[in-house]
Amino acid sequence: MFVLCYRYLAMVLYHAGDTAGAIVQQHRELIINERCLGLDHPDTAHSYGNMALFYHGLNQTELALRHMSRTLLLLSLASGPDHPDVAATLINVAMMYQDASNMNTALRYLQEALMKNERLLGPDHVQ
Repeated sequence: MFVLCYRYLAMVLYHAGDTAGAIVQQHRELIINERCLGLDHPDTAHSYGNMALFYHGLNQTELALRHMSRTLLLLSLASGPDHPDVAATLINVAMMYQDASNMNTALRYLQEALMKNERLLGPDHVQ
């Protein structure tokens, strides 16, 4: 239960504008998830994803992208490379590259996400 408290506390702090405080709490959740659930658990991957979003909020793009790359790797291991969470994470990576004015890389990640979603949901799905 402590792990959920850290996760939600991190989110509340982030939305309240205390991104540095959010990172501290999210890091606590990340450590617990790594130790208790292992690296091959989706919750651990999502912990890295939240860290990436918080670092992105502080304009620490390189650190954010490093965490998001870890998220992609762990989600692929935990859930398979064609899981919807992998496609959603690819979109997050693309948006980070877009914000960093790296449009070619952003486009490549968006195209990969689109291909995964079309394979998963079909080309006519509303999402």
